[in-house]
Amino acid sequence: MAKSNILRYLQEKYRDQQTQDLLDIATMLDPRFKMNYIRDEHKATVRARLMDEMTDIAPAKQSAPSTASLVPPVKKGRKTLGSFFKAAKVNEESDPALHLEQAVSSELDSYLLTCNIDSGDDPLIWWGQNKGQYPRLSVLARKYLGIPATSSPSERLFSTGGNIVTCHRSSLKPQNVDKLVFLAKNL
Repeated sequence: MAKSNILRYLQEKYRDQQTQDLLDIATMLDPRFKMNYIRDEHKATVRARLMDEMTDIAPAKQSAPSTASLVPPVKKGRKTLGSFFKAAKVNEESDPALHLEQAVSSELDSYLLTCNIDSGDDPLIWWGQNKGQYPRLSVLARKYLGIPATSSPSERLFSTGGNIVTCHRSSLKPQNVDKLVFLAKNL
C-alpha cells in the first residue's frame, strides 16, 4: 500500500514535461551525475538544448579579443588575380557561426569526458574551480544548479525574522533586522 502511494505520488509529480526537462538539464550539469541518470531517449534532446543555451550566452561572455584587433593592417598595393581567390577562400573558412558551434560542442564534449566527481563533493565548488576550463557551461551551471530544491531555507529565514520582529520590536530599522537575522542564523 505504501509503495503504491509513493509510486503514484512520484509519477504525478514528475509527469510535467517542463519539470522533467529542468531536472534533466540540472542532472547533466551536475559533475557527480552528468548523463548517468537521464533516460536514453532524452539524452539527445538535453544535449541539443544545452548547446543552444551555450550558443546564446557565448557572445556576451567571450573575453577573448576580437579578431579585428588581431589582424594586421593590409598594405595597399597592386592586387593579382590569385589574391582575390585567396581572400575568397579565407572568407569561406572563417565563418564565425561555425567556429562558435565547434567551440560549444568541444566544450560540452570535454566536460562529458571528464570523470564524475565523488557523490559527496559539492558540485558548485567544482564549477567554481573549473569555470575557466568550461566558461559557457559554468554560466549554465550557476543558472540551473543554483535553484534550491526546496523552500525550507527561505521558510526558516522568515521564521527567524518573525521571531526577531515582534510586536514589542516592530520599530526596528531594516538594517538592524538584517544584522540580527544574520547573527541568529550564523552564531
